[in-house]
Amino acid sequence: MTNPRFRTVLAIAAGVCLPLAHAAEPATTDAKANRLANEQSPYLIQHAYNPVDWYPWGDEAFEKAKAEGKIVLLSVGYSTCHWCHVMNRESFSDPDIAAYLNEHFVCIKVDREERPDVDSVYMNFVQQLTGSGGWPLNVWLTPERKPFFGGTYFPPDNRRGHRGATFPELLVRIQEMWTNDRESMIERSEQIVAALNDAATQNASDGEFDLGTHLIADAVAAFQEAFNERTGAFGTGPNFPSAANLSFLLKSSVVKELPKAQRDEARRIALTSLDAIAAGGIHDHIGGGFHRYTVDGEWKLPHFEKMLYDQATLITAYTHAWQATKNDAYRSIVDSAVQYLLRDMRLPQGGFYSAEDAESYESADAEEKREGAFYVWSDDELAKALGDDSLVAIARSYYSFQENGNAPHGPFSIEQLKGYNTLRIEKTMTDVGQELDRPESEIESKLAQINAALFDARKNRPRPHLDDKIITAWNGLAISALALAGQTFSNPRYIEAAAQAARFIEKNLYHPESRSLVRLYRNSPSTVAAFTDDYAYLIQGLLDLYEADAQPHWLQWANDLQTAQIDLFYDDAQGGFFSFKASDDIVFAQPKDNFDGAIPSANSVSAKNLARLGQYFDNEDFSEKALQSVRLFTAATKDAPMRMPALLDAALFVIKKPIQIVIADQPDKESLAPIVATTLLPNRLILHANAGPSQEFLGKHLEFIRSARPIDGASTAYVCENFVCQLPARSPDALAAQLNGLVE
Repeated sequence: MTNPRFRTVLAIAAGVCLPLAHAAEPATTDAKANRLANEQSPYLIQHAYNPVDWYPWGDEAFEKAKAEGKIVLLSVGYSTCHWCHVMNRESFSDPDIAAYLNEHFVCIKVDREERPDVDSVYMNFVQQLTGSGGWPLNVWLTPERKPFFGGTYFPPDNRRGHRGATFPELLVRIQEMWTNDRESMIERSEQIVAALNDAATQNASDGEFDLGTHLIADAVAAFQEAFNERTGAFGTGPNFPSAANLSFLLKSSVVKELPKAQRDEARRIALTSLDAIAAGGIHDHIGGGFHRYTVDGEWKLPHFEKMLYDQATLITAYTHAWQATKNDAYRSIVDSAVQYLLRDMRLPQGGFYSAEDAESYESADAEEKREGAFYVWSDDELAKALGDDSLVAIARSYYSFQENGNAPHGPFSIEQLKGYNTLRIEKTMTDVGQELDRPESEIESKLAQINAALFDARKNRPRPHLDDKIITAWNGLAISALALAGQTFSNPRYIEAAAQAARFIEKNLYHPESRSLVRLYRNSPSTVAAFTDDYAYLIQGLLDLYEADAQPHWLQWANDLQTAQIDLFYDDAQGGFFSFKASDDIVFAQPKDNFDGAIPSANSVSAKNLARLGQYFDNEDFSEKALQSVRLFTAATKDAPMRMPALLDAALFVIKKPIQIVIADQPDKESLAPIVATTLLPNRLILHANAGPSQEFLGKHLEFIRSARPIDGASTAYVCENFVCQLPARSPDALAAQLNGLVE
């Protein structure tokens, strides 16, 4: 919540919105390449031929602002951001607007994915100022980097029905206030920064709270109350998948300390939501994977952008759904999403690209891009692609086609999609068969034919822009997802893809002498050092990869990275990890990321990493830091349990005794590892003791691992809680019975 002092400052700062004078006559400018042409970021390069005299983030721009006494316009976005493209076309490419900007402001462009530190602190300011946020993010700063006004998308005129100042009007108002009332604006900016920094120091828990499974129960109850049975969502839209929520609910369903009725309900609402997402327009039924969100409240009309992190977290959630149900429909969704990643989102050397855009050209000779052009279909396009009236009839029925397009109308309408259909499923194959008087088996086989034909037809369309930078953090999420899916479904190809991505990062984005990471790679490593989320998600990926392939190198590297993350970002005074290192580059206090968004918070993931590594290495310091990190944010879980499911997942490693499952396979006998991999357990670790490198490595830290051996020539598993073990399990059935006993 905004603290009272900051609320007062914002009320003063909002005076910038008051009507002022008319726009000055703009100067002219040419469109030659600006400084961004030499940058690595695809987003910055997209603006390299703007007439705006852009600077990248750095001292040069602020020194110019100081020398010339100008305001700084900081504009933040990313290369697959739809409304960033819109504002680029409408305003930043406009010679008149550019001329005014160049005359009166120093303009800085930032890629939020390259510099999440810059983005997060100024986004926080705008969210406090306006109550909402998003991209493009536009913030006006003093030459001392302190903000006094900001917002997101500003139109160049009122043709969209926009109420309030247009972008040109706003520029003039801000410039005139700077000219006429500069000292007052500087004072306000200093008050804003001081108030935000004061608020940032009040996030920690002031005392210790009871860490029990009641925290899990309270969160499940909150999700139950918020769940919309009709839509399978937890809000009214726009709808983001928030896969961490669904994985948390599925894991909660096997926490036997919860009442059975609540466990059953947690499982039901998670599966209902996952089913709705899988059937909706947010799911790419033809090419696999998922779009970023839907603009409506029913998963129908997607914003067509595809992000790597959504693929990773949803692959994980659907894998958990399969573990909970053994329903192969979930496995099919995982497989298609993984195929999308391996086919369209992977650098040949193994790293994964960041995103694909929402908009693209309708054809090779089109002059303007259209949102969803690659993914939507008109009736004529469908008929041409399928070439068979019977196939067209099935496709129209199954995928909810309407003659004039099926995009929702009203507040969720997208003008560009009139006459086009998104593919979504609102009928079963049985329903379609009855409607068309065809056997269900025929519908099923014809749908496979339809999907293949549409996939082939779509290949001929211009693809959306690919953001081909390799972000360490997001690759960590992908490594984790692929390792989990590969282990669960006994698919070595998935595990090898995860290992290749890890090797790519180790080779290109890791400095072993300092045990430090680099943020990203695009043709070459970036000069930007990694942030705490890069360490957190990569460590998680390496731990999951070790469990999948039994290679101790991943454990050792994860341990080294954890030590580095602590040295760089850990708060020794209160616990938890700062998002970035303190620097004069950023005028705000270091924040601590605690709420889950589209992806789990770095602190939640880090707490679980510490707990797992504490077990693998018998490291009491790691275990204590895990406990301290969970306690730090416990008060916040009480106030907003739905916003911190990943922290509660981590808390299970602190609240409950950890489950260690030691696998000692006999080489010529059936492995017991698949039994563990296919069982949903929220707080377990797998330790490989196969008389090889893993057992030798773990034995240096865990004495009981040294004696774990196959018994009587049979693969053997040891199921332990807090290093107290049950009788050795020497068959799949015996092991399954022991594991089921932990959750029933």
